Amino acid sequence: MVARTSRLAQLEAENAALKRAIEQLHRIANLLRESLDVEAACDAVLTAVTAGVGLGFNRAMLFLTSADARDELRGHMALGPADEVEADRVWRAIEAGQADLETLYQHGREARRLRGPLDERVRALRVPVASDSPIALALREGVSVRARGTDDLDGLLHLPTAVAAPLRGPHGAVGVLYADNRFNGQPCDDVIEHVFVLVADHAGRAVDNARHFERASKAARTDAMTGLGHHGAFMAALERALAAAGDEPLSLLMLDLDAFKRVNDTWGHLAGDALLVGLAERLTRELRAGQGAYRYGGEEFAVLLPGLDERAAAAVAERLRSAIAAHPFPVADGQALSVTCSVGLATWAKGQSGAALVDAADQALLTSKRTGKNRVTTARQGDDGSRRGHSA
Repeated sequence: MVARTSRLAQLEAENAALKRAIEQLHRIANLLRESLDVEAACDAVLTAVTAGVGLGFNRAMLFLTSADARDELRGHMALGPADEVEADRVWRAIEAGQADLETLYQHGREARRLRGPLDERVRALRVPVASDSPIALALREGVSVRARGTDDLDGLLHLPTAVAAPLRGPHGAVGVLYADNRFNGQPCDDVIEHVFVLVADHAGRAVDNARHFERASKAARTDAMTGLGHHGAFMAALERALAAAGDEPLSLLMLDLDAFKRVNDTWGHLAGDALLVGLAERLTRELRAGQGAYRYGGEEFAVLLPGLDERAAAAVAERLRSAIAAHPFPVADGQALSVTCSVGLATWAKGQSGAALVDAADQALLTSKRTGKNRVTTARQGDDGSRRGHSA
C-alpha cells in the first residue's frame, strides 16, 4: 500500500512537471513565432532557456553554422551572468519581479544592446566541428548531448551540467543551442532535457525562417548590381532618419560620376557596370558606421549622413570625391579607368521634407556639373527660403 501510494505521488509529480513543461513550450513557441529577424529569434530562445519562468538554466549560448566555414560553428549570442555574484543578483531580481516570459524578453532586448562579458566572449568564439565539446558532438551526432564531451572550450562550458541540442531547419542543421547550470551545479533532468530539445527544434525553424526573411528583405531593398540599397530603400531610410533627427543635424550628398556616358560608349556597358560596382565598394570603404550609401539611379548615388552638420558633411563629401579621383577603377581585361565625380550637399533644415532635402542636394549637384565637375557644391539657404548652390 505504501509502495502504491509512493508510486502514485511520483506519477503525480511527473504529470505536474510535464504539464509545466508543455505550458512553457507553448509560451516559448509563441515568443519565437513573433521573431522575424535572426537577432530577435536568438534573443527569444536564450530568454526562454534561462528565465525562471522558462527552463531556468543559469546560462545559454547559441552557435550557428556559416556557409563560408563549414568546419566550424560560430558563437552568435549568449545570455547569463558572468559570475556567482551577478547570478545571485539576477535571479533574486527575477523572483522579486515575477515577470512573465514575454516581459522578460522585451526588457532583455533593451538591456542587451549593451553586451555583457559572456556574450562578448561567445561572439568571438569559433568551435571546430571535429572537437569533443558538447556543442560539436550535438551537431555531428544530430541528437541532444547531456554531460558528455571533454572539451570545455578553455573553461567556458560547465561540462557536469551541460546540455546541447542541434538546431534543425528545413534544409539541415543551422546551429546548436547550449545551456548549463554553472552557478548552482544542478544537473538537467529528463523532462527538462526533453523540453530543451523541443525548444531547440522550434529555435532551428525560427532561425532558419529569420535568415530567409532577412535575405529576402535585403534582396527587396538592394540594387542587384552594386549591392547597395536601391532608390526605394534610400527614400525609406531618409524618412526614418528625418523622424529620428530631432534637434540633431542631418546631411545628404548626391554624387554623380562625370562623363559616364563616354565610358559606356568607349568601353562598353560591361565596363560601365564594373565601374559602378567598384564605385559602390569604394564608397562603402570610405564611410563610417551609421553613414549609408545608396544607388539612387543610373550613375547617381545618395549618401545619408545622420548627425553631421554642413561643415562635417562637406569634409566627408570632399573625402569621397578625392578617393574616387585618386585611384583608377579596374574594369576588364587588365584595364583600369580614371574617373571623377561631382557632389551636391544639402543639410536638413528643421521642418523640411525629405523630398525638399533631396531636391536641394540634387540642385547643388547640378551646380557642380555646370561649374566644371569634379567638385563639391553645398546648397545654401537663400533669403527667400529657396536653395541655391555654392561650390566649395
